[in-house]
Amino acid sequence: MWTIKEIENKIKLVEKKQKIVFPEGNQLKIQENAQFLVEQNLAKPILLFNSRKEVPSNLNEKIEVVVLEEYNKEEMIEVFLEVRKGKLDKPTAVELLKQKTYFGVLMMKLNLADAMICGLEYTTADTLRPALQVIKTSPEYSIASSVFLMSKDENIYLFTDCALNVDPTSQQLADIASMAANFAKQLNEDDVQVAMLNYSTKGSGMGPSVEKVKEAVEILKTKNTKGILFDGEMQFDSAFDKSVRDKKYPESKITKEHANVYVFPDLNSGNIGYKIAQRLGNYQAAGPFILGLNKPVNDLSRGATLEDIKQTSIITIFTSMFNGGNK
Repeated sequence: MWTIKEIENKIKLVEKKQKIVFPEGNQLKIQENAQFLVEQNLAKPILLFNSRKEVPSNLNEKIEVVVLEEYNKEEMIEVFLEVRKGKLDKPTAVELLKQKTYFGVLMMKLNLADAMICGLEYTTADTLRPALQVIKTSPEYSIASSVFLMSKDENIYLFTDCALNVDPTSQQLADIASMAANFAKQLNEDDVQVAMLNYSTKGSGMGPSVEKVKEAVEILKTKNTKGILFDGEMQFDSAFDKSVRDKKYPESKITKEHANVYVFPDLNSGNIGYKIAQRLGNYQAAGPFILGLNKPVNDLSRGATLEDIKQTSIITIFTSMFNGGNK
């Protein structure tokens, strides 16, 4: 897979720049990130503010500023009511559009922005609820999911789903695996090998979680997954270490030393797993990136560093180009 730096360099070569809306324009790290994006010629950032007095006087003139209290929202309200037909009345729509996350996704719906990033102030639920209601999931998948890009030196792996779905069904787990695998292909991995994780390696354990993963693997066998290999159920050591895999699961289809993509059976194990890799293994955890939406909306950890925000922005810009933003 391409490194973050390689992706950044490829974005610079594209003439048409993506418009990325940041609802938390009042946050200093968001302003610094927007400065980075325009200085490096990576994107056209749009910062949202509630009032004019919140807008810093020293912002780069290439950064677009939108002040909600000054904006004529009539067209947005009409589109919002149409999208949520029968589920929303006009007074409620007016109130919701005072929230910058709803305003941001309506900008995307009106093609005034190509993608959205936030999360320093807003929870994951507050970020994704407007996206799911307005941008909605792709008809190809039953749900949206999340993926972390775990990197250390030249090693890059994808962990999914570590931020969104609490206890996915077998069908949902298959969709989660497919989304992450396709994301890996977008990042230039032409030989994607996906490990479906569990506490059991090919029947060594029993229980509902084991059966769920087995069924997900069977579902994946029916899909057209050219250039993608799915295997499991298997424990993490079997998936990550070929010498262990050769002992525990010699008939495994995974041929690489390490699988590229690791699919956790539930949110509990996924969230714990990525944080262990991050804190004990010193892996950089970029994301979570939300997969399965019609346009990219990505969430930041409320403790995200400026470097985290830059990396999330670069990946968001790149994936936005696959969603029609560069056509």
